[in-house]
Amino acid sequence: MKFINIRELSRSPSKYVKLANEKDDIVITRNGHPYALLLKIDDDELEDFILAKHFDLENDFETAKQEHLSGKTTNIHDMINNIENR
Repeated sequence: MKFINIRELSRSPSKYVKLANEKDDIVITRNGHPYALLLKIDDDELEDFILAKHFDLENDFETAKQEHLSGKTTNIHDMINNIENR
């Protein structure tokens, strides 16, 4: 893991993106304190990150699924027909 300040990152962003992609997670500091993290991530890891960071999103998906299964949702075609028939 490498630590750099935000000024270093602004001088050579591609250098640090390449470094993070190839081998090192990078902690970006601001005024001597951790500010951001630059790390390599693939599609699966991104999905896991989003679900972990935004746990309520996963709950929303589950609620939507349950509403669909119990018939509490409206078919898109019915919705379009209702709008067109107004």
